[in-house]
Amino acid sequence: MRGTRENLRHNPFGTVAAAAGVILGGLGLAIGADVSQGMTNSLRDSADIVAHLWGATLATGGALKLYGLYAHRSTAEIPGLWMLAGGYAAYSITVVTGLALHGMAAGIISAALAIGCTLKARGIMRTARMAARLRDHRDHS
Repeated sequence: MRGTRENLRHNPFGTVAAAAGVILGGLGLAIGADVSQGMTNSLRDSADIVAHLWGATLATGGALKLYGLYAHRSTAEIPGLWMLAGGYAAYSITVVTGLALHGMAAGIISAALAIGCTLKARGIMRTARMAARLRDHRDHS
């Protein structure tokens, strides 16, 4: 079993993307609408509740991703990645909608993180399906 340092070296981007989700999500959960002017502008009266829910989703997704990565549990990592993808995508949409050109940089970065999380989740799922097929093939040979 690999240690924490080896896991970090193995997947530094995934670790940092998940940790950022935990931190940003924790802020959204604790602060609400004040965490993002773009979210406040785009969602108006519903911004506070959405920010709390968005924060909970992002923080939970990041925590699941980290747990799954370091405990070698794809059954936790995959839902975490999907939650991170949704959280980053929601932020991307609301920040660009709420701040227009002033939100483009944050929106593009968040969209890239959402796409990366989606691709990673799909890759893990594809690898698991292939392993299951190989296992079934060996069992029936």
